[in-house]
Amino acid sequence: MRYSLPPLNAFRAFECVARHMSFARAAEELNLTPSALSYQIKSLEDQLQVPLFLRLNRAIDLTPAGRSLLPGVENGLNSFSEAVARVKGVAEDNVLVISTGPGTASKVIAPRIYKFMEAFPEIELRISASLKLVDFYRDDVDLGLRFGRGHYRGLKTQFLIDDYLTPMCSPRLASQISTPCDLRDFKLLHDGSMAPFSNAPNWREWLQAASVEDVSWASKGLVFSQIEHAQDAAIEGAGIMLGRKVLCAHDKRLGLLKNPFELHLPATAHYMLVGLEKSFKLKKCLKFVEWIRAELDSLCPS
Repeated sequence: MRYSLPPLNAFRAFECVARHMSFARAAEELNLTPSALSYQIKSLEDQLQVPLFLRLNRAIDLTPAGRSLLPGVENGLNSFSEAVARVKGVAEDNVLVISTGPGTASKVIAPRIYKFMEAFPEIELRISASLKLVDFYRDDVDLGLRFGRGHYRGLKTQFLIDDYLTPMCSPRLASQISTPCDLRDFKLLHDGSMAPFSNAPNWREWLQAASVEDVSWASKGLVFSQIEHAQDAAIEGAGIMLGRKVLCAHDKRLGLLKNPFELHLPATAHYMLVGLEKSFKLKKCLKFVEWIRAELDSLCPS
């Protein structure tokens, strides 16, 4: 029996909201205004004649009808994605698209991408560097390389490596620092990109862990919205950043950065790969997973 189905975009909107459990984050991923997204969900609910989400004070949840609908929608979108891939043909099989943040792209992947090209010349690797959320059902992206904590509903994740925070600065500044208390005489550089992570260490926590008694000055300095900008400023001697060891490892090997102290705190987030489960079974993705694991292990030996 054939039924009159709602538009495909309505199902995509429903899956995205259900995956994020957030209208705001789903609207960002789908590049829609919140009102346009709400209209799509309301239209879908009207056509199905059941509510799909419970609107709570500061959150949303799926209704029983929404929970019943979600697996079928996820499977359907996955089937559409596979069908489109088949129609595109084998010409695309050698193209591997990895989505990641600008910092990871410039500080981790770009300096060693030539190694992947030498090891796998048959694969055309493309790096999409953006902070924009990816819709793996719609966008031509195979895997995402992410720094976070997360479980991504409807997607598979693979843990890669933990990261840690420690002071990083130019060798010139490092030569002028003897104890953690000396940091008070320098400009501190703050990474604003860590703000969304609750309980993530900041300068105040690191100084307290280093037994600095007066940390009233810990919040002063320059704040950067993107960590790679703070890292470039540290390289130029603008100040001292609380750097992520994975991102700083390459610049440290080049002699551009030094960590004046061994004390490091867990970043409370880690690097992971994320994508559709079927993507992790593709030969080109399996090769990238193996390669990036080896590169990260070499970059930051445990």
